[in-house]
Amino acid sequence: MIGYLKPKVDDLRVYEYKQYRSFYCGVCVELKKHQGELPRLLLSNDVAFFALLLSSLADTTTIETTHRCSLHVYQKKPLRLNDYTKFMAAMNVIFAYGKIQDNLQDDGGMKARTSSLVYHRNYKKICKEYPDEVNYFEEYTRKLHQMESANSTDYISLGKLFGQTLRDMFKQVITVQEDSISKLFDYLGQWVYCIDALDDLEKDEKDQSFNPMLKAYQEDREKFLQEVEQHINSILLEIVYLYTEMEFVDYKGIVFNVLCIAIREKTDAIYKKYKCL
Repeated sequence: MIGYLKPKVDDLRVYEYKQYRSFYCGVCVELKKHQGELPRLLLSNDVAFFALLLSSLADTTTIETTHRCSLHVYQKKPLRLNDYTKFMAAMNVIFAYGKIQDNLQDDGGMKARTSSLVYHRNYKKICKEYPDEVNYFEEYTRKLHQMESANSTDYISLGKLFGQTLRDMFKQVITVQEDSISKLFDYLGQWVYCIDALDDLEKDEKDQSFNPMLKAYQEDREKFLQEVEQHINSILLEIVYLYTEMEFVDYKGIVFNVLCIAIREKTDAIYKKYKCL
């Protein structure tokens, strides 16, 4: 994952920030327990939020404890552990390894080759423990590479492809409010894909890397920005609507912060970057 799904810290209450960090630390501890030290370096804010999101919607057993790690040797940090933190730790390995393979295919540099070798064992372990989730993600990458090879400009379909992949990968842990939560992951996947492509436009243009938005951006920048803004805004509206329809058991304020404030502000900041050019 990219790391866009994280709260606006200034708008969180102190206890809410501690709760969010406890889930982040919880996923990190699960990575160390099941995968070793190195995969912790690849931990994404996105999967930490997903673990919190699922915990906020289902009445699950969560262990609240403290932990002293190599980054905080003098102070114990609070953490929360449950089935979702364990599951999302595994998903983080899938996403991170997929990103490494994507980088390897794009430039084949020493960093990408080394990372692929280092994390290959972790990925193979996940393949045995979560074969269905791995198959969903590998099918996504196969279709993605096909569209990249064809120089597809259909960023809407590519976003929907990633959204459906998240929906499929997480379906085994969606045990309540199935329809709404599945739709939410679908739209979050669409938003992440599209906002990442928009954010990377200048870099991809400079590096001559694939970006489905690049051709439209180069042909008519103003028209393209209007169209992509309209599309992403429609996704954000669906996310807010789904938030209002859901029933929460805990952490509602943090979820509201991310879904209704933080990703809106992140989107506006990326729009502004191009509108000021």
